[in-house]
Amino acid sequence: MTAELTRSDFDRYFPHTPLALCIKECARLAVLRRENLEAPLLDVGCGDGLFASIAFPGLQSLGIDINDQEVALAAARGAYSRAITADITQAPPGAADFQSCLANCSLEHIPALDRALAHIFESLRPGGLFLTFVPQRDWTRDLISHQVLRALGARALADQLSAAVDAFFKHHHLYDEEGWREMVERAGFVVERIEPCLSSANTKAFEIFLLPSLLGWISKKLTNRYTHLPFLRRFFALPAYLLAKTTLGLFDQTPTAEFFIVARRPSAASVS
Repeated sequence: MTAELTRSDFDRYFPHTPLALCIKECARLAVLRRENLEAPLLDVGCGDGLFASIAFPGLQSLGIDINDQEVALAAARGAYSRAITADITQAPPGAADFQSCLANCSLEHIPALDRALAHIFESLRPGGLFLTFVPQRDWTRDLISHQVLRALGARALADQLSAAVDAFFKHHHLYDEEGWREMVERAGFVVERIEPCLSSANTKAFEIFLLPSLLGWISKKLTNRYTHLPFLRRFFALPAYLLAKTTLGLFDQTPTAEFFIVARRPSAASVS
């Protein structure tokens, strides 16, 4: 299993994000680095562009997001060749313009997922690569609080907690492997593989550091920034990294939280 947390990624991510989010994004970076991303690339739900600036710096790319404030941050960061405010469910950003597409934990937040996938398909060139991270349906069962409640016999309360967590993070779509495969294939893609990723330990560490990270989420709501003094947070990166690394080592490393889906738009030859 690929290491979920590397010092180099952590040092770049932690100054700008809460620790709970940093742990998840670093794990996704580790998975994505195994893939060959070709330009031009479309990043759906690009957010502030921090992930892109680390994952594929300098690659010809277009970032799109429905939040114009996030797009402004991505543009200011120089994460993309171009960043635009757009709704992927309304229209494709370009017909067969892109060689690859990434959707980093954005699809589950889109109510009209079928339209989003159809427009991503239309945006890719024949043979184009589609990569996405999506949550596994039962990822909340690895939360410590959920497991404690179930151990105490309060299964209904544990399920209510899980539902509340998914509602808080606005997860409109949660499927098992076959459910996600069906959604992607229905849009016309050929699914090459679906891999479970992000460990049970990652979910538990996320929960442990969620409460102290809430100030960052509040700041994001109020100011559109998780942190405001990133140059000061750099001084705390090493102890935070060691704390996160130690916490991850305490729990099960089985990948259970998310799926990494690799799919392609069929090439013209395979269609004919």
